[in-house]
Amino acid sequence: MIGSVRLELHLPGCRSLKDKRGILRRFLEGTRRTYGVAIAEVDAQDEWQRAVVEAAAVANERAHLHSVLTHVVNDADRGGEIILTHCDMSV
Repeated sequence: MIGSVRLELHLPGCRSLKDKRGILRRFLEGTRRTYGVAIAEVDAQDEWQRAVVEAAAVANERAHLHSVLTHVVNDADRGGEIILTHCDMSV
């Protein structure tokens, strides 16, 4: 089974694309390392305070996929530098 989640993020503290890249790099690498998902920015690359990220995972049980992707969503929704504005999960 394959599951994915699309996250629309607001990065209120970014004043440049360099700021955005730094924040996103930490989030993407940490999420990849912690949960073993494939994750990348897929849209809004030229907008300073907005990012669209998609993560995908593979597992043999739907419950495990849902759990992993829910953790990814929760990490994005922790506040601070990144604010989750919309989430669309497909498991």
